[in-house]
Amino acid sequence: MNRSLQFACATLLAGLTSALLAASATAQDKPDFRALYFNRLDQNKDGLVSLEDLQRIAAKEFRRVDDNKSSTLSLDEYIFGIPSERQDAIDFFTARFERSDFNNDGQVDFNEDQAYCLDLVARADVNKDGMVSKEEFLAAGGN
Repeated sequence: MNRSLQFACATLLAGLTSALLAASATAQDKPDFRALYFNRLDQNKDGLVSLEDLQRIAAKEFRRVDDNKSSTLSLDEYIFGIPSERQDAIDFFTARFERSDFNNDGQVDFNEDQAYCLDLVARADVNKDGMVSKEEFLAAGGN
């Protein structure tokens, strides 16, 4: 990954992490990172995420971190920029990476990343309404 893109990704992730840390600092108990991540996915703030929303957001994230345009991501690329003190975020995205690597080759390609979204919605959408609520997302582990 070139240094300017690494810096941009690190800055973006640092901003997200700072916002998440600020939000968690106001609560008695540190909120689950997965709940905070769901809030980020729920861009229209209706409490629901559709497959289309999830795939659109995942595609943007994938393209952003695929600096060499290889259409595959290693685990290092996948978690690049997450501060080491955010072990919860590292664990979350490591689990997501492992779940996304359907062919177990140590890389996640774009199709696997999109298939992960389909798999998540299929597992999480308990009431089969085509939408994933925060409760469903958290019950499915969020990854």
